[in-house]
Amino acid sequence: MTETELLLSLIDDKLRKCEDGYMLTHTHFLSLGERSSAMAHLKNRYPNHVFWGGYPDAERSVLFLLPEYMEKDDFSLEDEDDPLCLVRVRASSAKLTHRDYLGALLGLGLERSVIGDILVGEHGAEIIVMKSISDYLIANFEKAGSASLKITVDSIKNLEPPKIKTEFIRESVASLRLDNMLSAVFGVSRSDAVEAISRGMVFLNDTEATKPDARIAEGDKLVLRGRGKAYFREQSGTTRKGRLSVLFEKYI
Repeated sequence: MTETELLLSLIDDKLRKCEDGYMLTHTHFLSLGERSSAMAHLKNRYPNHVFWGGYPDAERSVLFLLPEYMEKDDFSLEDEDDPLCLVRVRASSAKLTHRDYLGALLGLGLERSVIGDILVGEHGAEIIVMKSISDYLIANFEKAGSASLKITVDSIKNLEPPKIKTEFIRESVASLRLDNMLSAVFGVSRSDAVEAISRGMVFLNDTEATKPDARIAEGDKLVLRGRGKAYFREQSGTTRKGRLSVLFEKYI
């Protein structure tokens, strides 16, 4: 079985447990690609589900399958039922990067699937993880790179979502095709945009994009792995050369 097939089989097992046991079930952390596969798999068979990674717009998220008595709009968990927790890290060096923290965690023998977003700050980081590994981290997560670490474990509810910084970018495009829009907002060539789509590196509204000629609408969310995230905000008229004037809001 492929990794995607294994994931979908796991989701089916969780879904059966949810329906048969009339209980909330969940997966491990999913990447953007895994989330896209899960969304497509559940779209018509079980709409009563949510993705949550500890804060709005988290890149890595857990799939929660809700029993019939739970509404998506009312989804919330008490601390004792929440499978996620927050690890606060204080580092002796302020130069640690996302890669440093992730490398240290994987170096402890942990799977990527138990680690969510890593939010790097000036003096350390806040790391969202599965609660099941919190005791192990307390005992073993002592260094990242050459820096010593001090960690505490907190409720995920005490996480302050990162402040989002964006910039508005106005560009002109020949059309609202996906490859044109990626090229404009992320500064890549159109051929590179097409290649990124073919390699599964592009996500449109959290779903993996497969067609370079897909038409983009106002409000759509674009993600290019390794380049960032942006929203298409508006199309306002045409230039003298007949190109479309478009406005993006890009995360920085």
